[in-house]
Amino acid sequence: MKRTLILLLICLWTFPCLAQQSDASIDEMQQFFQTIKGDYNAEVNDSTSISLHLTPIWQQTNDPYQWLYLEAMNNETEQVLEQKIMEIRPNSDITVKVVVHGLRHPEVFAGKWGNPNFFDGYNTSILKGKSKFVFIKTGDGEYQTNWSRRKSLKCFPAFDRIHFKFVREDERFYVKRLLRRTSHLIGLTFLKDQTE
Repeated sequence: MKRTLILLLICLWTFPCLAQQSDASIDEMQQFFQTIKGDYNAEVNDSTSISLHLTPIWQQTNDPYQWLYLEAMNNETEQVLEQKIMEIRPNSDITVKVVVHGLRHPEVFAGKWGNPNFFDGYNTSILKGKSKFVFIKTGDGEYQTNWSRRKSLKCFPAFDRIHFKFVREDERFYVKRLLRRTSHLIGLTFLKDQTE
């Protein structure tokens, strides 16, 4: 009886703290979502440009998480380089967890970033595999990951180290890639289109 009472008191004491943290982490998730969604463009070299689309999907569900469809395309060849679905989850008041999923039949969704309602006819059964990232807030509207190796992103070699950073102030998305077994760093900057 005494042990049950102690456990009950601990639960009553921690519940308001957990609720407060949850509210803060949900707010942070929303801010992160608003910061990164949109359309981006990058010049890789003088002859190649890449567009990157982060389009909100599944907005009408009761799911507490936010979802984005990611599509990267070579603008000259119109070749789709990457297709993913990002599940954005609250983590803490200064971090956000992003679960990146592949697609079972990516060809079905190619080019559908311009029609986010297209995804309403599907559910999470279209997803396959996943890779987890944690973004930490480093400033107002600024988030970055730690260096990591991610096999799920086919546009990068599996053993290169990748770092991502979003900065809302100048509307840029930075990708840094450290080549495997070297100190050679490649940087890529995507500038957000000002269409919203």
